[in-house]
Formats: sequence, structure tokens, C-alpha cells
Amino acid sequence: MNSLFGQKSLFYARWILVSVLYFLFSCTNRIPEEVAPINIPLSGPITDRNEEISGMDWYGDNLILLPENLNGYLFVIPKSELDARIHNQDTSAILPKKVEFLTPDYGKTLPGFDSFEAIAFRGYEVYVTIEIRYPDSMAAVLARGHIDENTMKVTIPEQNLIELAVPSFVDNMSYESLVIDKNTIYAFFEANGDSLVNDPYALASSLPGDKLEKIPIFPLEYRIADATQLDSRKCFWIINYFYPGDRETIRPAQDLLAKKYGEGPTHSKSDRVERLVEFKLTGKKVTLTRTAPLELKLEGEKISRKWEALARYDNEGFLIATDKYPTTILAFIPFGSR
Repeated sequence: MNSLFGQKSLFYARWILVSVLYFLFSCTNRIPEEVAPINIPLSGPITDRNEEISGMDWYGDNLILLPENLNGYLFVIPKSELDARIHNQDTSAILPKKVEFLTPDYGKTLPGFDSFEAIAFRGYEVYVTIEIRYPDSMAAVLARGHIDENTMKVTIPEQNLIELAVPSFVDNMSYESLVIDKNTIYAFFEANGDSLVNDPYALASSLPGDKLEKIPIFPLEYRIADATQLDSRKCFWIINYFYPGDRETIRPAQDLLAKKYGEGPTHSKSDRVERLVEFKLTGKKVTLTRTAPLELKLEGEKISRKWEALARYDNEGFLIATDKYPTTILAFIPFGSR
């Protein structure tokens, strides 16, 4: 068994080395493009920064936003409301609807419960990651439930939990992104840089089921926070974020994306990183595509927007949201010249 484990670790290391070398020396005609987020005005309880939006996903034509706290509700915004603001047909603030989010009282039943982190839908099924925080370790679980198509009430039974072991202890970091490919769900650890994880991987599980498989992933520096749904090419985008105050925790190594593509005007003058990066599922691996990162134009000289939630918006761009820093923000990110 040890021999097999060692062989698999060696395969991971070799694959990552080959991937990094190919990435660095492959040709590209793309340079990073900085796009200014277009804020979408909101009203009501969601504007309280203590709601701490941590994830979002589409259920039909409704955008479901997940607060990280155990408060018993989700926020819903119909796509028609977003269309009207994005296309400048309505300039009034959107009042998101609250819908029930029925879960066990994880504060009592799940020792170390810290927060909800990611949400993803597959038909009527809903999947949520839960972060567990101890004084000297981190853990996470994947919970499965269902949504009522009429009321959009989400229910998660007590027993439907799958443990997601973290590859390395990084305080306050676990699995913040979920991607579903037909009958397989992928969970992505928040920190995968060279100085933190030797052989980074995503955890994959067949649906329904609780057997987990490690899938090698490109060693991307900084934080990974939320992911879009797959497109027809099995590609998806993730939030890639760095706040300089986290330097001792993240311990970033060389930024290979910046080395390959360069940096936009505001990023070249700051240590902050706010960008979207495209990945692709290729067999039993998760690789970077040859598409340059989409950098978000930084705000001011010191402000870091802690982007936590991401979803595609048709073929026009992305919807993105912060948790509480500097405040609650929902914004549209156009594809720009792509």
C-alpha cells in the first residue's frame, strides 16, 4: 500500500512539474485585461455586511446567494431583475427575496462548525460545503439536500454529510468552491500554492455516493474562492484573490500567471490580486486553459474587495459578490474584448 501511495504521489509531482513547464513556455497571444466591476444596487437585509455572502449559483432563472451564517435563509434574485439593471433598463435597487434554508442546528450537532462556504445545484439536488474550525486544525464536510421548485425552500437532512479532509492546515481555509459535471461533484481547497500544498488536488465524488477521489490540480497561488458552472467545453472560472495582510498565512510563491501574462495597470502597482482564472476538467486532471486571467480593476490604493461568490451571466460576463469587506457588493463583470 505504501508503495502504491508513493507511486501516486510521484505521479502527482511529475504531472505538476510538466504542467508548470508547459504553461510557462507554451505560446499565447493574450495579455491580462483589467475590467472595472459594475456595481448592482441592492436594498434590504442583504446590504448588512454581517450577512457575509459566501457563495452563489443559478437554480433555473434565479440566482441563489448563500450567507455563511447559520441563520435559516438564503437570498434569491430573479434573472429578470438582474437583466434590467445590467442593461440599464432599471436603475432602482434590487430587493432580494429571502427563502427558507432548513438545516440541522450545526452549531450544536457539528463540533467546530464555522460557516457555510459554497453552494451548487444539480436539478432539485443542492450541495453545500461547511467549514469546521478548531484551535489547531481545519476540516470540512459536504452536505446534500434538495430544493422545492415552487417555494425554492432548501432542506438539508441531518445525515447527509461527507467529510472533506483538508490537504494542509491553513487557518480559516477549507473548501470554498464546488463544480458539478453530470454525476460527479468536485470540491476545491482554498489554498493550493507551492509553499502550502506539495501535491494539490481537488476532491471528486460520484453522485450519489460518498467515495472520494483525489484529482490533481494546477498549483495556483493565492486563494480560490468560488467557481462558476461548467460550460460546454468543461471549462469553469474561479475567483483568485490575495489580500497582502494574509501574506504570512498564504506564504505566496512566484505568481506564474503574472510571469506568463504580465499584469494590468492597477495590479502592476499593487501587491493585491483580484482576478478570475479559467480552468478545465481534462480526464482525471484539472488544468489551466490558455486564456489569460481577467483582472478586476483595483479600487484605490489600499482597499481589498474580498470576493467570495461567482456565477456566469449568459455569454456576457460574470456576477460576483463580496462577503463583508469592505461592504456587501454585487457586481457585473463584462467579458470586455474577449
